[in-house]
Amino acid sequence: MNEINGGSFRVSWKEDGVYQETLYLLDEEEIPVLRSCPYASVFSDSRMYYPYLQEGTKLVSAAVTNQAAEIRLEHPDYTVTRRISFPESGEGVNFQVCCTAKKELFCRSLEDKWSFLVPRKKDEGPLNGPLDFVWSQRIKSFPSTFVSHYNFRSPIVMMQQDELFAGLVPALEKVTAQFLEETPLGMDLDVTRESYPWMSYGMIVGDRLSPDLPCMPGHSQIVRTVSGEQGCRRLLAGESISYSYTLLLSRQEPRQGYRSAVRYLWKRYGENGVNLAENLNDNPRYPENRTLEAWRKSIWAEKAEEDYFSLEKEGVTVGGLTGRRQGEWFSRTDTKKDVWFGCWLQELVTGYGLALYGRRSGQEIWKKRAQEMLNYILKAPRTKGMFPVICYVEKDGSENWQNDDGWAGYQREFHTMPMSWTAWLMLRWGKELCPERQKEILDFCRPYADFLQKAQNPNGCIPSWFSPDGIPSRAQFRDFNAETASSALFLLEYGDMVQDAAALACGRRALSFVTDQVLPRNRWYDFETFLSCSKKSFGFYDSITAQYPQCNLSAIHAAAAYLVHYRITQRPEDLEQAEAVLDYLLLTQQLWNHPLMHIKAFGGFTVQNTDHEWSDVREGICAVILYHYYLATGRTEYLERSIAAARSGFEVLPFENWAHCGYEGLQYDSSLLWGGGVVMAAAEYLNDRLGTMAIDADAIKGFGVDNCVVTGVTLSGGVLSVTADLSRHPQGSPLTMSLFDVGKRVRRVILNGEEIAAGPWQTFPEKLSFQN
Repeated sequence: MNEINGGSFRVSWKEDGVYQETLYLLDEEEIPVLRSCPYASVFSDSRMYYPYLQEGTKLVSAAVTNQAAEIRLEHPDYTVTRRISFPESGEGVNFQVCCTAKKELFCRSLEDKWSFLVPRKKDEGPLNGPLDFVWSQRIKSFPSTFVSHYNFRSPIVMMQQDELFAGLVPALEKVTAQFLEETPLGMDLDVTRESYPWMSYGMIVGDRLSPDLPCMPGHSQIVRTVSGEQGCRRLLAGESISYSYTLLLSRQEPRQGYRSAVRYLWKRYGENGVNLAENLNDNPRYPENRTLEAWRKSIWAEKAEEDYFSLEKEGVTVGGLTGRRQGEWFSRTDTKKDVWFGCWLQELVTGYGLALYGRRSGQEIWKKRAQEMLNYILKAPRTKGMFPVICYVEKDGSENWQNDDGWAGYQREFHTMPMSWTAWLMLRWGKELCPERQKEILDFCRPYADFLQKAQNPNGCIPSWFSPDGIPSRAQFRDFNAETASSALFLLEYGDMVQDAAALACGRRALSFVTDQVLPRNRWYDFETFLSCSKKSFGFYDSITAQYPQCNLSAIHAAAAYLVHYRITQRPEDLEQAEAVLDYLLLTQQLWNHPLMHIKAFGGFTVQNTDHEWSDVREGICAVILYHYYLATGRTEYLERSIAAARSGFEVLPFENWAHCGYEGLQYDSSLLWGGGVVMAAAEYLNDRLGTMAIDADAIKGFGVDNCVVTGVTLSGGVLSVTADLSRHPQGSPLTMSLFDVGKRVRRVILNGEEIAAGPWQTFPEKLSFQN
C-alpha cells in the first residue's frame, strides 16, 4: 500500500528512481495540490548551493496503520524516518521528520520542500501576480534569504491560485531554546524561479547580515550560511535532526484563503495562550509592576510627570510630553521640549490615556494637562488647511515647526498620513473626552477636510506629500499609496459626524481605492515601508516570491477605516470587507513566545515584511481596534486577541519594541510617546470597558485583562460561575468584571464561590465591582 486517506485528503508516495510524495485534495474530483520536490527531506551538506545528498536514497519500508504512515528511507550516510498522519480536527496533514546520521556529517540544511502544482499566471502586474495570493512573514532581497525562526510571528507560508489554497504551518508546541540552538528552524518559498512555486520547512542554518546599529542597510537580513563546515550543524554518528509541521489544503474564495489560516493559527496557537499564567506580564525592568495600578505609578505618576512641559501661547496654555528628540539635526538646540503629532510619536494617543487616568484618579492636574496637549495642535500654524505635526521649542522660546518627520519623511513637506491620523484623533477627543470643545476641533478639521477633497485624484488616491502651495510633491506616492486609508478614516469620521455628504463621498472613494488597488496584491505602501529602519527604494519588489514590501501601519489605519464605514452603512457586506482587512493585519500578530527571547512575545505585533522587530508598541492601537471589531461581530477571537495585544505591550517597556534585528541585542527607548504612553493609553481605554476580567456569557468564555487568569466559566439555570486566579492583585483591592450577555440569560454571577451580582440582567451595571 502506497497511500493513506483521511477525510478530504489523500497522501501517496512512490519510488521511481526518486522517492516522492503527493498530496491530493478530495473534492468533487481528486486534485493533486502539493508534491515533494525533487525529493522528500532534502539534505544539504557543507558544500555550497544545495548539493543534495539524496542520490542513492532508497525506500526501505512504509508501514500504514490507522490513517497514518511511517516511512523509512536509507542513504549510505543517513536514515530518514517520515511519519504522516491526519489530525483529529480534520484540518490538514501532519508530518514528522527525523534524520539520523550514520557517520559524521556537516548539515547546512534539512528541509521538506513542496511544489504547489498549479500553473502560474502570465499577466503579472500591480493587480495580478503569478499566483493570486502568496504570503510569508519575510520577503527576499537575495535568493538565499529565508524566513528564520526569528520571524515566526504568525508561523505559516501560504499560496493560493483561484480556489486552491495551500499553507505550511510549523509545529512549535514543543520547541525549546535548546532545540532552536541545535536545530535552527526556517521556512522558505520561491514562486518564480522553478517549474512550480514551492515552499519548504526544516532546519536551515543562517547567517546574520546585520550591523550593530539600526537603520543601516542589511540590518534585517538573515540568509543561508555559506561558511563551510563552521556554518553547519555537526552530526556525529547516531545523532539526529527532527522537526514537525502541518500542510493545509482547501478550497477557498479567491484570495481569501489566508482568512481560514488566521482562524486555524489562532485556534492552534493563540486561543489557549490568553488564559495562561505564563503570559501575564513579568517585566524584569519593572519587577514591582504586576498590575495596572502599579504601572500607573511608574508611567503616569513618575515618567509622564518628568516629561511634561507647558508654555503660554497667544494667551492659552499649551503643553506636551517631550519626545526627547531635540538635538537632532532638525533642531537648533536641545531643550527637551518637543511635541509630536505623527503616526508614531503622538501626543493625542498618550494624552487620551492621561485624560482617562486623570478622570479615574480624580487628579484634575492630568485632565487639565490633557486639554493643554490638545491646545498645542489647535494652535499649530495652518497652510491651505494643512498643518505641521512636529514642534521643537528652542532655548530662546521660539517654535521650530516641522511639517513632517525629517528622519522618516520630508520635513519641509506636508504629509497627509500623520495629518489625517491627528485629525481623526481630534475628532475622537471631541466625541469622547471633551464634547464641550467639539466646535473648536471641527473648526480646525474643516479646512483640512476641504483640502483633502480638492487634493484627491480621480482614482480615489490621496497623495501623501504636498509642498506649501498645496501641490503634490512626491511622484512616488502621488498616484498610488496605502496611506490613503488614513485619510479615508478621517474623512468618513468627519463626514458622519457633521453630516457632510461631500466629505463622506470623498472618504468612500478613498476606501474604494484601497479596495481596488491595494488589496489585490497587498501593496501596503506607507512611509514606514520605505523610509524607516528598513530603507529601500520605492521601486523595490521581491521578484522571487512575487511579493511587495508592506508595512502594517497603513493596514492598521485601514482596518479602523473599514470599520467606521460599516458603522455608517450597517451593511453586512461592508463588515465582511472590514474583517477581511483586519484578518490580513492579524498575520502580523505574534502567536508564540520565542524561546530565545527574554520577553513573552505572545499577542504582540511586528511591523513589516522587510524588518525584524518583535512586539512594537503599535500593538496598543491594534488592541483598541480589535476590541471594537469584537463589539461589531461578537467574535470572541477578536476580544482574545485584543487582550493579548494589550498585555504584550508591557513586556517591552520602556523600549518601543524588542529584538529590533530579530534576535536579541538591540532595543531602544523612543520616549513615552512611542513606548509606555501608547501601551498605557490602550490599557486605560480597555480597563474602562473590560475591567479586571471580561466574561462573554454567550460564548461561555472568560478572559483576564489586568494581570489575572480566568480558569473556568459555566452557565446553568441563569447562574454564571467564574473561577479566576487573582493572586497578582492585593487582598481587598477593588476589581471589576465586564459581562457581555446578548442573550440576557444571566441572573446571578458567582466568582470563586462568592456571589457578586444578582437580579435581572437589565439591572446589572456596565461593570460588576467586587473585592479580591
